[in-house]
Amino acid sequence: MTSEFEHNAAKVVALRNRALIQAATSKDAATRRNYERLLLERRLASDVKEKEMETRHRSVGRLDLVELRADELCMLQNLSAAFRINSPPRKLKRASHAPTAAQAPTQLPQATSQGYLPPPPPPPQPDVPSAKRRVYGETNEEGAASYFYAPAGNMSLCLGSSDFDAGASLKLANLKKMSIDVTVASKSAGSFTATLVQGMGFVSAVYNDLIPEIHSGVGIKSVTGDTAPRSGTDKYKMVLNDGSTWVMYVTFSDNQSCQFALKDTNHIIGSNSINNCVVQIACGDDSAYDRAAACYPTSVTLSASVSGSSATYAFEYATSGASNNGTTIMYAMPHQSDSFTSTTSGAKTSATLDDTVHGVMTAYLTNKFEMSEALTTGIGKDPWSAISGFSSPSYSDSELSAIKAAAADEYNADVYSYTNVDSMYTSGKILDKYAYVLYVCHYVLKDSAKTSTLLASLKKAIERFSGNSQQYPLCYETNWGGICSTGGMSDGNTSIDYGNAFYNDHHFHYGYHIHAAALCALVDADLGGSWASSVKDWVNTLVRDVANPSSDDSHFPVFRNFDFYLGHSVAHGITVYADGKDEESSSEDYNFAYAMKIWASVINDANMSNRADLMLAISKRAMNIYFLYSQDNKVMPSRFIGNYCSGIWFENKIAHTTYFGTNIEYIHGIHMLPITPVSSLIRGPTFVKEEWENVLSSKIGNVTDGWKGILMLNVALYDPASSYNFFSGSDFSTNYLDNGMSKTWSLAYTAAVNN
Repeated sequence: MTSEFEHNAAKVVALRNRALIQAATSKDAATRRNYERLLLERRLASDVKEKEMETRHRSVGRLDLVELRADELCMLQNLSAAFRINSPPRKLKRASHAPTAAQAPTQLPQATSQGYLPPPPPPPQPDVPSAKRRVYGETNEEGAASYFYAPAGNMSLCLGSSDFDAGASLKLANLKKMSIDVTVASKSAGSFTATLVQGMGFVSAVYNDLIPEIHSGVGIKSVTGDTAPRSGTDKYKMVLNDGSTWVMYVTFSDNQSCQFALKDTNHIIGSNSINNCVVQIACGDDSAYDRAAACYPTSVTLSASVSGSSATYAFEYATSGASNNGTTIMYAMPHQSDSFTSTTSGAKTSATLDDTVHGVMTAYLTNKFEMSEALTTGIGKDPWSAISGFSSPSYSDSELSAIKAAAADEYNADVYSYTNVDSMYTSGKILDKYAYVLYVCHYVLKDSAKTSTLLASLKKAIERFSGNSQQYPLCYETNWGGICSTGGMSDGNTSIDYGNAFYNDHHFHYGYHIHAAALCALVDADLGGSWASSVKDWVNTLVRDVANPSSDDSHFPVFRNFDFYLGHSVAHGITVYADGKDEESSSEDYNFAYAMKIWASVINDANMSNRADLMLAISKRAMNIYFLYSQDNKVMPSRFIGNYCSGIWFENKIAHTTYFGTNIEYIHGIHMLPITPVSSLIRGPTFVKEEWENVLSSKIGNVTDGWKGILMLNVALYDPASSYNFFSGSDFSTNYLDNGMSKTWSLAYTAAVNN
């Protein structure tokens, strides 16, 4: 099927530093998200010139680990460690392209009548790799910090070589889901190679024919030799000017030796060239490092198995070298530690590190992380609730009458015309809106006439997309391997369709299309049809684009969006953000996994269904720590959990706002929509009640557009009676419906989970 999407559409070009595109300014709830992400990036970094941003990310003169993708590097951002290619000696001066603390684009701008102004620079922060480094925004009306971030670019320690003074080159190889090899080579034959692996406890580099040199932008107070953990491995302890302690292990081959000493207050240098020797750096001085020294991970294998309603998944780390413990040392996120099997839990150490936005990580002396999750396999196409006592949907006669009246107004819509728009995201929402109306007409009302009419309309609309005749056809993009909108490809306009051509939000966009096709296929099959076969290749291709499970499928990367290490997806595509990848909508994230599950039921793919169930289970655990904040949350900063939800999650920052405005209904609503049978799995009754009573109940009276319907349908996740009364009330207005919502589904869902 992939070949059907291949054509000579212009390739993605000039992916960085495009001229700013005027953002959409519509006040309509349906289009508020159409603000160009690059525009916000410029707002966040308005005091950093584009050229400086380009140099910061592309220079081969320095490979700074905290600047690379944190979902590939994991705890490296917490170490603030880096590889560095030294330019001619600068002594105490920072490399010219390294942004100062004041330049670091990590603080949200202030909105004024004159527009967006750059934020004031944060106060000087010592580069201590702990939560004490965090910078917090002003307290908002919820009594919580409006954002927090970890200052970046300070370069606690950087691995390099004096041989790089004359210049060097950078090469990336073996890019995989959870690891990548980085080689920095001098103009002569020397080089070092480091494998960056999610969760690695050491920054490890194999030096070949180089004189090693360690640089610190913070400054080095002392470096002293320490007790060697094993024969052939030397240990050094380093204290920086900010008071932080670091350790370095050097493992030699072939009876080599090299002594390290201070060159000046910013450099440690080796006494001679070394070959095939491993230099490892870690933050702190825990004894666990001694036990793992000389061993490091080189790649990761992700595996999973399902048995009934239980699943086990694992990260198995291939390693190089030998240690006293027989393993390397790996850091786990809080949600992973909570789900470890007893075998992995038994490898826990006392070493910890503060992640930038995921709380405190814990180190384990192991080559394998094994986690278990309970699967909620019973969630399907029908309304479902985590409210105690709910078993299955049921309706009273009066409720059925109200639902029937709503369906009469909505079933005969011209779906084909409504979905003739220039956005995969918007069209997907509208398709799915009417797919839910179709579900109600067929399964709840059992109205064959309405079902037949709407099914035909939906099929025609969906076939526009499966036939690739929409306003911006899809294509197979060969550089990165994916199904993308052609909108914006020829001119680099990243504002078109929320940047779909640049791989933004594919799981958001395609989740709606997949689910809409799935419901249509289920209804069609109930009526004796075989329509699913005509769209199967198209839908499967969308699934593969986002969640291809196998490296054997060479057309797509493995799990483009969902990050099994982080426990959730990342939404941002291939353009550069100083604070890393982001995710603005946790709910549209898990909506993709739910859509994949329903589609799996159409094509009878048990493995796909199992993968979806596992993704949902992991998301439930992780999102209720990092995105949704009940007041018993012990992981996220206490100054921030009063917001109850994240807003925009970045790898280096969380900002309680949205790309399209600061209204409280936007910030919370974007983590609610769409409300579906799976919503209650992630957004449990206790959390929804807390969020409503402490934040939203006092604001809802001022909301008069489609966000009101979103917030009120969310109420059904803990108080379905109140939610039903809102949608069935005589004063209800269709102005309260978002363009992805219907009154029909809102009544059907709230009534079903209220009985």
